[in-house]
Amino acid sequence: MNIKSFDSIPANKTIENDLTPFKKTDERPAASRTDLLDEFDSLLANHQLDNKITRRYLGRIRLPRLIGGVLGAAMCVAAVVIVLAPPATHDNTVRYIIASAMLVSGAYIAVRFAL
Repeated sequence: MNIKSFDSIPANKTIENDLTPFKKTDERPAASRTDLLDEFDSLLANHQLDNKITRRYLGRIRLPRLIGGVLGAAMCVAAVVIVLAPPATHDNTVRYIIASAMLVSGAYIAVRFAL
């Protein structure tokens, strides 16, 4: 997930504006350590940045990823439970197809959101 998907949240826009100057330093090619230290010193002097702001910003990024990963893992577990449950009829083809689709989509969702 990229940051642009959270632009609709007003509180996150203020956090994004606070962190923009810090991101710009990351875009430039590597400079000497003393130049980077001087730049960060001036950035920290001019912009208020504390744990509360960064925790909220990272939480808004990590929470959807965590929910997606847990949802994908739950789909995989449910697919295994469907396969291992005792059969109601002798024809289990539909049940296996549904379980296979759940397993594949659950694995995709878990990997997609976790990475």
